[in-house]
Amino acid sequence: MKKNAVKIILLVAMSLLLVACRSGADDVPSLEATPIPVIEEDPLDDEARVMNFVECMRTEGMQLKDPVVDADGNVQPPEVIEGVTYTREQWVEPYKICGHHIEGLIFAEEREDMNEQLEQTIALATCLNEKSYDVDEPTAETIDQWRIDFRMEYDWDDPDAMAAYEECSSANE
Repeated sequence: MKKNAVKIILLVAMSLLLVACRSGADDVPSLEATPIPVIEEDPLDDEARVMNFVECMRTEGMQLKDPVVDADGNVQPPEVIEGVTYTREQWVEPYKICGHHIEGLIFAEEREDMNEQLEQTIALATCLNEKSYDVDEPTAETIDQWRIDFRMEYDWDDPDAMAAYEECSSANE
């Protein structure tokens, strides 16, 4: 059922694109005038979610390859097009805009136990707090957003903060 919904969405998108490409004459509707149908189906599968993320990031100026699905059916994280590099600062705004597409998605082939991940993350936050860094502790409900916020807000340019992070991370392994 999910594959059918994705096919329908792709067909509608391709149709709209064709209409938009031909809309130079006054009698042909433009993409702006074409209503986009809303199809409410099952939630998107992982590949579609990653593709939506990649397309959003491209809209924000980031050059990413299409998602790859390995032989086991696992969607791999999107990669930057060969020869292109971005700084951490260049990722921040596009990710804030597009990150919701992949929220909660785990790319690892072997998925870790969520309880173990939560315990390690709480231990990291506790350790950093003990070192006088103000870090909220995640819960099972907030761990995904916590990770995003932590990556964006932690002072990665401060050598002392990096040393504290490395020390706290290695203590949790």
